[in-house]
Amino acid sequence: MSSPEPPTHYEALNLTPALIDDSPDAARLIKKAYHRALLRNHPDKTISSAKPPSAHVYSIDQITAAFTVLSSLRQRTEYDAELRRAHALPGSAGPGSGPRCLFQTGVENVDLDDLPYDESKERWYKSCRCGNETGYLFGEEDLMEVEDEGELMVGCQDCSLWLRVHFAVVEDSVPLDKDKIEPS
Repeated sequence: MSSPEPPTHYEALNLTPALIDDSPDAARLIKKAYHRALLRNHPDKTISSAKPPSAHVYSIDQITAAFTVLSSLRQRTEYDAELRRAHALPGSAGPGSGPRCLFQTGVENVDLDDLPYDESKERWYKSCRCGNETGYLFGEEDLMEVEDEGELMVGCQDCSLWLRVHFAVVEDSVPLDKDKIEPS
């Protein structure tokens, strides 16, 4: 028998990605969920008979980690991408296979070299199926954050679709020709 999967940050705070994305004040929603989770799971604040035996009890560390990640847009985006990758691996839950799967959105794979680059804004972009001409928009700083992985997950600015941008870091090293160096 395999061990159960660890709970997601969304489960620890009893939230869903859609609920956060649709909220006009996501920070407030996440903070309220954090406080509710602390109270719901604090041993001195709960009555043991009030909790169904199947209810999962989360540690303070799990709840705090969930709050920290989900409160930061950058960390939440990276975490969501991690969840999607984990559920796409062979032997994992996979799309639509049960309650652990939080995402069923489309992901398009592209090569960085195939994307248009806006030199005035120093951003790469791609239109999305939803109609936004620059739905997927990112800069070099975004690529630098994930340079070791060689891929960047970019969410559309207007819908729930995602773009997986594949790239390779090329070092700008110019070999020196010692014969052509002029002495000063």
